[in-house]
Amino acid sequence: MEAQSTGASTVRSLESGELTTIVGEEDVALVEFYTEWCGSCTQMEPVLADLSRETDAAVVKVDIETNLETAIEFGAQSTPTFVLFVSGNPVKRLRGSQRKESLTDLIKQYTA
Repeated sequence: MEAQSTGASTVRSLESGELTTIVGEEDVALVEFYTEWCGSCTQMEPVLADLSRETDAAVVKVDIETNLETAIEFGAQSTPTFVLFVSGNPVKRLRGSQRKESLTDLIKQYTA
């Protein structure tokens, strides 16, 4: 598991086998399915870093090119795709770039 330091918290990059473990351990987890070459994914990096510091949710990334089966399992057919997990279960899927406020509001619905 690779971590990008963002101050108080981190955005973790996961391998496919780790995803089930992490989302099962966390009350709320926001997962971004991304690719290295995706411009929108790159633009989302500072947003994810902020979310990892400012919310109670775990924020993780899964590269769909190296974890294709996992991406298919969770409906990540384009990048970026965000899946919000609550108590280990996917509850919301968003495709494409998202505003920080939208993701924050979504997380707050499940952590408040």
